[in-house]
Amino acid sequence: MNSCIEQIKVSYEDNNMTPEEIAEDQNLDITAIKAALIQGSSKYRKACRMEDDSNEGLDFSSDQLRVVNRELFDLAMSCEDPNLRGKLLMYIRDDKKGRREVRQVLSNNNTFNILQFNQSLRQAKEQMKGLIDIPA
Repeated sequence: MNSCIEQIKVSYEDNNMTPEEIAEDQNLDITAIKAALIQGSSKYRKACRMEDDSNEGLDFSSDQLRVVNRELFDLAMSCEDPNLRGKLLMYIRDDKKGRREVRQVLSNNNTFNILQFNQSLRQAKEQMKGLIDIPA
């Protein structure tokens, strides 16, 4: 996560600032702030109901997860079918590396540049001002 998004996240989560207050403080468009919060703040996504809390209690406990992982590994090691063994081993490896966690894969996408996005929003608004009356 780049430093701009991290700073916005801290402002929202730790300093309890609203997206509007952050936009004013950072001199950025509110849309850019909201986009950064969607990318970097699970608290904001939950507040916007983009993340579902209904899965609480459905995940494995740590002890259960250890048993399941051990069973998967034992099954992979004792499997006689090389194709199935390979799939199980790749699943275990990918799970350990975090490759199976969609949210982690998406949050590691650091190609979003909030400053460029903000500049694009400003340019689009300037171009549209001549066509229709848009508040700044």
